[in-house]
Amino acid sequence: MSFSLEQLASQVTEWCARHGVVPANGQVAADTTVRTLRYYRTLGLLDAAVEGGGSGYTQHHYLQAASVRVLQSQGLPLTRIQSLLFGRSDEELQGILDTVEGGGGQLPEAENSKWVQPETWQTWPVSPEFLLISRRPGLTLTADQLEAIRLIIQA
Repeated sequence: MSFSLEQLASQVTEWCARHGVVPANGQVAADTTVRTLRYYRTLGLLDAAVEGGGSGYTQHHYLQAASVRVLQSQGLPLTRIQSLLFGRSDEELQGILDTVEGGGGQLPEAENSKWVQPETWQTWPVSPEFLLISRRPGLTLTADQLEAIRLIIQA
């Protein structure tokens, strides 16, 4: 199934109206518009269309946009929503919608989030072309470990 951006906005608006999902923040419009979806796209809340021509939006995009609206209805800011939704599968996104639809789904929890702001990143240069990056606090790598990684990259 493929949607245009207009159709996607309409589908999300209809779903929200049917389930009484209204953003908690009074500054956020109740309807999902094309402009809203474009804004979500710039913030990384909505993946890029899978094809050009204005009709490359899929069920995954629908689940992403509707999940954003559900989390907004819980009063979460978009920056927090982005960290909670980043990299979620269709099944996980459907679980968020299920919390509203009565299907026993679950809202993502902070400890399950793969990316929570603010972050501290550690970096190790491995070669002139590669940099190893970790968000694990206190992680140390020995010279032998870095050499082993460098050898793997060269292979």
